Amino acid sequence: MAKTMFSFPMMRRILYLLLIFTPVSALAPGLCLGSEIIVRLSGKSDYPGDLSLLGKNIQLKKICFLGIDAKGKIDKEFLNSLSQKGIPEGDYRIAPPFPSEQWPAKSFKKNGALRLKIIAGPGWKFFESSGMSGVAIHGRDFYPLLDGIVKKKIMITFYNDMLFDRLRKHWGPLRISNWDMGRLADYWDKVTLTSKQWEVRLVTTNPEEIEKTCKPPATKRTPD
Repeated sequence: MAKTMFSFPMMRRILYLLLIFTPVSALAPGLCLGSEIIVRLSGKSDYPGDLSLLGKNIQLKKICFLGIDAKGKIDKEFLNSLSQKGIPEGDYRIAPPFPSEQWPAKSFKKNGALRLKIIAGPGWKFFESSGMSGVAIHGRDFYPLLDGIVKKKIMITFYNDMLFDRLRKHWGPLRISNWDMGRLADYWDKVTLTSKQWEVRLVTTNPEEIEKTCKPPATKRTPD
């Protein structure tokens, strides 16, 4: 019987080196660069638009933005400006909070905000006139981010309102339901290696299509 060329310990070392130097994209093709985030806005304050995250193997399609009748934090002024000034179309990138926001998380987390900063396109003019840098996708409130930071429960509402005011100073807030925020955060944790893997586009879409997709059945409770 022929002798094996490598001993077991040597083979184990070779396999270990291969694992170290093999690119992550080769090990997990679904997580490689080139995934796309698409924000579609209608210009209507009751059904503003939707959000889709299109990864290579896993996709999260059509998370609806809530309109002015939803509960919780809604920036009605921003939603109305979309119909008055037009849709800020263009290319965006994922961005961290500005230092002046004094945000309790340095990157996107559940119950936080996914910030999309414009980098090219006609939408520049829209944000220049308002002093903002892009849009931010957020849920009903930011209470979980304040856990362990705010010691007095009576101050939670105050700090929650303060975070929203800081957010809307720099970003156009686009609200999703807390249930969709949970879906978005779970998806994000599964597929995101780095914010640089995402190409982000904001486009104009047909208002009738958004209403057809996002309008809840008559028997369903109002959006949270």
